[in-house]
Amino acid sequence: MPSIALIGAGSAVFTRNLCSDILLVPALQGSTISLMDIDAGRLHTARELVQNIVDSRGLDAKVESTTDRQEAIRGADYVVTTFQQGGLDAYSLDVEIPRRYGVEQCVGDTLGPGGVFRALRTIPVLLDLCGEMDELAPDALLLNYVNPMAANCWAVDV
Repeated sequence: MPSIALIGAGSAVFTRNLCSDILLVPALQGSTISLMDIDAGRLHTARELVQNIVDSRGLDAKVESTTDRQEAIRGADYVVTTFQQGGLDAYSLDVEIPRRYGVEQCVGDTLGPGGVFRALRTIPVLLDLCGEMDELAPDALLLNYVNPMAANCWAVDV
């Protein structure tokens, strides 16, 4: 059965919803889902929610959790990135700093100065992850769910 690593699984609601959708696909209902986040407390909550989905649907899926990214991706068939590098504090600066200089952004995570700031924080992490995937899961498919989407995908594709 497929092995799916979810990197940045600390957002309990997002992780629950994404895994719920994944587990609706018959071919993925027996998957091993490895949840990874740097915040062990948030990760624990997310794992419980995903395990509840598996149990309530009577699925054969296995849910694992770890704070070690390499452990999560080792041997994975799919690696899904959902992290926010720098957390909410960094995101608030992505909006506040441009505003101080008269630049209003309706969304500061994809376009404009805020998107550039976020890309500069995120791209190095994605490139490190890709290097780890080359070594630990060379046949895995990377599914990026991290903004700024276009900049991140361009960086990984180069």
